[in-house]
This record gives sequence, C-alpha cells and structure tokens, in this order.
Amino acid sequence: MAEKEIRLSKPYLADSPAGVRMCCDLIFPGKTETAWFEVDGKYAQYFVDDRLDAFVVAFLPTAMREGMDLVCEAPVSRRLLYQVNHYLIPTLSRNIDIYHKVCLRADPTDENLPNAGAVGTGWTGGVDCSFTLKNMLDPEEPGKKLTHLLIANSGALESDHNEELLRHLVKRAENGIAKDTGLSVIGVNSNLTILLKEHYLSVVNFRLSAGVLALQKLFSVYYNSSTYEFHRFFFAGEDSAYYEMFLLPALSTESTVFYSSGGSVPRIEKLRALSAFPLAKKYLHPCIYAEGDNCCRCGKCVFTETALYALGTLDQFEEVFDVAAFQKNKDWYLANAIAKKNVQHHGEAYAMLKQKGMITKRAEEMAKMIYAAQKVVDKNHKELSLRLEGRYE
Repeated sequence: MAEKEIRLSKPYLADSPAGVRMCCDLIFPGKTETAWFEVDGKYAQYFVDDRLDAFVVAFLPTAMREGMDLVCEAPVSRRLLYQVNHYLIPTLSRNIDIYHKVCLRADPTDENLPNAGAVGTGWTGGVDCSFTLKNMLDPEEPGKKLTHLLIANSGALESDHNEELLRHLVKRAENGIAKDTGLSVIGVNSNLTILLKEHYLSVVNFRLSAGVLALQKLFSVYYNSSTYEFHRFFFAGEDSAYYEMFLLPALSTESTVFYSSGGSVPRIEKLRALSAFPLAKKYLHPCIYAEGDNCCRCGKCVFTETALYALGTLDQFEEVFDVAAFQKNKDWYLANAIAKKNVQHHGEAYAMLKQKGMITKRAEEMAKMIYAAQKVVDKNHKELSLRLEGRYE
C-alpha cells in the first residue's frame, strides 16, 4: 500500500443492538478502522452498500487535510466522482490552507438506484430548520414537499451519552412535531465523531451529507438549512457552512440532490416569518442544550428571544420561552445584543432594537461591563494558551 493513501473497503451491512449498520473498513498507514452509519431496522432497506459515496464524503476532509489519496475498493457514483475530482478537491485545496490536492481513485458506476422519492431535512427545532419546515411543508414545486425529518449523531450533539440523546430526540420528534405534520422521523447514528477528531463546524456539511448519501435509496431531495446568508459566502476552513452553496451541488448524485435552504434571508427575517407559523410557537428550540427545554440563557436562546422582542412577537412564544423571566431581566438581554453587536446574528437584533428606540440606558451600562469582562476572559485565555505552548514570558 502506498504511504499516502487511505483505502476504503466495499461497504457491508451488520446487525447491531439498535438496528442495522452499514460499515466500511478504512485502511490507514499502520492501522485499520471501521466506520459505520446506523439506523432502525425498518430503514435498513434504504442503505446503499454497492458504492462508497457516503464514506468518500465523510472522509474526504481527512484525506485532504492529511494529503492522502482516497482509494476505493467499490465504485462511486459517476456524478459524485467527477465533481469531487474536477471541482471540489481543486477548489478547496486552492482556497483553504489546511487542505491539500489529492485524488479520489475509484471506478465510476452508472447503475441506477431504486429511490423511494423521500424529501428530507435535518431537525433540531432551531430557527433555520424551522424556517425550512415552514417553507417546504407545502411548496408549489412538485416533488419538493417534505416527507422526512432527519436527526443525526454526527457531531452536533454535545453530551456524554450521544446515542441515548439521539434516541431521546427521535422519540420527542415522533411524539411532537411529527404528529402535527404527518412527517416521518429517522435517526442516523454514526461513529464519525469518535474516528475523526475534527472541529465539527469545519466539516459539518460533509458529515450531514454523508449520512444522507448512506440512504440514497430513500432520499431524492434533501434540504440543508443554511446558517448564513448566501452573500456571506467564502471558503472558511473553520466552518464549511460558509461555502455550502458550492459544496452541496458538488456532493449531489444521480439519485439524491442537495439544496441549501433559507440562505436568501437573514436570521431575524426568518424569525419574522416564524412568528406567523403556529408550529414554531410550539416547537421552536434554538437552545444549545438539546435534551431539555430552552434554557433561555445560552447564546442561541438569548439571541432568539431578543430578536423576537425586537420584532414585537416574543409574547407569542410563551410555550417555548420563559417570557416572564425575559421581561424581568430585559436589560440584561438587551445588553448582550449591544455587547455582541459585531457578531452576525446578534447584530441583526441590535440594529432593529436601535432602529425602534428600544435600547435602554441601563442596558448600555450593563453592555460596557459585559464587554470589559469578555476582554479579560479573552486575554486570560490567550495567556493560558501561550503558557501551554511554552511561549509566554
């Protein structure tokens, strides 16, 4: 085996305590690892085990970062193989310093896959996916109506018991949003976070797309709910969501097409639209703590509540937020918007608050203290980092 390659075996199915896994053995220089995706047994029929599309997408960032070719012992869909080698690898390696130009070596396959025609999107209950849900529950275009919500353990879940949390989130969605919409919920577990020690945001779109491509026999269309507006596009090594407009079409195959959803409007305008969406008032869950109710104190909760307050619609979300607590501590919430006005989404809320004359003097004073405290934290963090590196004098 060449020193600079990662060899991917033909996928194979294996039973597991939680369902069925589609596995692939990855042969690195000096070691072999097994990667897998796992679903409930009723969805195992949709696994694609005759080609390596899903595993190629999952491990492409690793190969490019390490400067190793991906050598496949099973075919790759012709469209994906062409797009990766002729567009994705050359462009990313030229524009992102951490990525090297490598080669995806595989036989192409033109064999048609059976496809159930499902249309899916990821589901967390957050602002972006709720906006996709609102828009795609009953779209005008044929074949674009949502049928499935996907919840994946691919890096976004932050807990000491991710597999248990995944089951909890799937069950909560099945007993909640799915009953109100008639959508099906599918949970996709994987061991990618264990095998790949990558910063999740840097590979978020690769990971999520890989889980969908593992189920190409199910999904014909998949909407990725965009975090950023399209005009903020740039090749950011630390966050692949910034260039998903380029990435997602390159990861599409003859069977499954990816769309970036919601990037045409800013976050606060999504919240304006969700303020007229009854299901959002019942299920909106932007909180970073996925397991319980909205904590109303994390950065995502604070932005969302403050933005809804600026829109004049926060009172309509009493079922998901502690609106009374917000009113009691309103100046603290406003102060956070002021202190973080240069941060993209917080800046949107701040601009509207200022335009409407909703900023209070007390909030401005509190913002100065928050800003000063953050500077101390940042300074101490930098000094600690330098000490750990042995560079601080």
